[in-house]
Amino acid sequence: MSETFEFGDEIVWRPTPDYTENAHLTRFMRQNHIASFDELMRQSTQDVAWFTETVLKYLDIQFYKPYTQVVDLSRGIAWPRWCVDSKMNIVHNCLDKYIGTEVENRTAMLAETKNGDVCTYTYGELWRVPPADLARPSGTRIY
Repeated sequence: MSETFEFGDEIVWRPTPDYTENAHLTRFMRQNHIASFDELMRQSTQDVAWFTETVLKYLDIQFYKPYTQVVDLSRGIAWPRWCVDSKMNIVHNCLDKYIGTEVENRTAMLAETKNGDVCTYTYGELWRVPPADLARPSGTRIY
């Protein structure tokens, strides 16, 4: 692997072997029998529909109305239509579906204020807090 990005800066962080071993990308590749990142890049760009369908399943993205076509490229690669004819709710997929599961008590969001204070929110806390109460203080960074 190159020690610099194409734009010339050095790589400033590298994952530990443990971090890599437990990464979602590693799990995704193993579940789909993909041996290398290069193979993943090749397969994901040569078969966009397969890749999109596989990622949606891996992430357990749930639809109220299923799509009739995962991606429509009939207008050209620059103008895709994703999950044609489907209906889904992003809040359901980001929060609701985790309530009552082991994920409910996991950290969902980290926020850091300008003065360095860090706040953490679990999926359950975010789900129970009225949206207006989550208004971000000035200078808060969300991770």
